[in-house]
Amino acid sequence: MDTFVIDASIGVKWFFEEKGREAAFYLFDRLERGEIKVAVPEFFYAEMGNVCRSRVRKKEIKSSVAFQIMDRVMELSLQSYSDQELSDVAFDNAIQFDLTVYDALYVSLAEIYTAPLVTADDLLIKACKDRFDFIMPLQEIKTPKT
Repeated sequence: MDTFVIDASIGVKWFFEEKGREAAFYLFDRLERGEIKVAVPEFFYAEMGNVCRSRVRKKEIKSSVAFQIMDRVMELSLQSYSDQELSDVAFDNAIQFDLTVYDALYVSLAEIYTAPLVTADDLLIKACKDRFDFIMPLQEIKTPKT
């Protein structure tokens, strides 16, 4: 079974209307059907919570909706890996490739577990261009319609 690492730029598209949602939701659907595994560093949940908090603050969603989204995020069958487990490799990647430690955690998880990192984060894609062959921009996900 294929495993993908996703970052919060993908997770957000599972719950909010954003550009690229169709491709992100295709991964979500495959996860829900048990066709793929999805791995994340444990701080993925905090990032998703921060996105929901930010949208509540901007009055884009009600707090009750944010709580529903976070309940759903916590119910997902994601393989979560300890930030501590990834931190040595992540910090090295952050320094060596001028990444945030947050982005480096995703990159390091993909690197350690030899799984593609799917992201819609253009800055991360640009920073990793020609450095890592496992970074997969969201637009490269082939949906049944493409």
